[in-house]
Parts: sequence; C-alpha cells; structure tokens
Amino acid sequence: MSESRFLDRTVPEGLTSPEDALASVVPAPDSREAWLLQQIEALESLVDRRCALILPVLQDKANDLTTDFTEAMLRERRRQPPSERGRIGLRVRTATTSAPGMFQIEWYRVQGKQRTKYLRRGKDKQGRPRMQYSLASFGRITDWEEALILHYEPQCARLRSLLHHLGQLRRDLRPLTADAQALLDLEPDEDAQLEIEARGLP
Repeated sequence: MSESRFLDRTVPEGLTSPEDALASVVPAPDSREAWLLQQIEALESLVDRRCALILPVLQDKANDLTTDFTEAMLRERRRQPPSERGRIGLRVRTATTSAPGMFQIEWYRVQGKQRTKYLRRGKDKQGRPRMQYSLASFGRITDWEEALILHYEPQCARLRSLLHHLGQLRRDLRPLTADAQALLDLEPDEDAQLEIEARGLP
C-alpha cells in the first residue's frame, strides 16, 4: 500500500520535525497496520541517527578524561620516589565485538615493559557488570593513585552508564520491526471466520 494514501509529510503548526508530522497523522482504518509498521521503522531509524550523533560526543568526553588523568598521573610520578610511582592507567578502547559507535573506558595495571592487564569491574547482585570500579578492583595502589581514581572514576562510571543505556535502547528496539511485521502477516483465516459466523458466535 502506498504511503501517500494516508500520510502527509508536511509539518503541522506546533510540530518541529518530519518525525513529529509522521506521528501526528491519524491513519485510515484500512491502513492502520501499514501505518504502525512505518511508525516503528521510523522510531528505529530516529534512535539510530540520534545515537550516531551522541556517541562521538561521549567518546570525546571519555578521551578528555583519560588525557586529564594521564597528565595528572605523570605529574605525580615525577614527584615520587621510584617505589611510589604507581602502575595504574586509564584507557578508552573499542572492542572488535562492539556495536557501531560503542567504546569502553577501562583501568589497567602496567606489568612490565609494554605489558598491561585490564582490571575487572566485577558484577552486581543481579549478575550484571558494575558501572563503577571499587577501590578493591585496583589491588595495591599508592595514596596519590587512590586520590586520582576517586576523582576520575565517578565521571567514567557516569559515561559507562550512559553507554549502557544507549546500547540497551538500541537492542530493545531491534525486535520491534520484526514483531510488527509478524503481526501484519497474521492474516485472518477466512474458513475459520465463516465457521464462527455459521455458529452464531460473536
């Protein structure tokens, strides 16, 4: 069915985008199913576009945090004796299995030349990865490292939480189009309808 039969893409007064206009249209009775599918597809597309705009900004913020931490860490290291120079670092990275635009903000420990070990955040009571590292996750650290971690980790945790919610939003939306299409594919069984009418059932 052509969308021109029941959609007007002009933006009514008081609405600010084509998406608003699309959602404001009241579908004709014989086009509700197609209208529903189109609304869901538009919703998925809108979320994908907004995520594509938001995620680079979040990554820039994460990169700024890691740069600030690294600069502060290097300043402290230069003031410390060799035994107190610390081994903790902070890094932004993209895993090969990450969804488009997604990234990770992780702490690590230096274990010799060109060797690092990423630290685990652990899981909460529901078995989900924690958004924030506990101090216990870092093992033995210096006092100045602890102070820097306590300053930067809450900001990193907030970014992780935003990433988690955006990723969850995209994952939750993926089945919508398939479910809506499955609903459209459930055509009424004419024989069953005739039998119902013959029995006088409502």
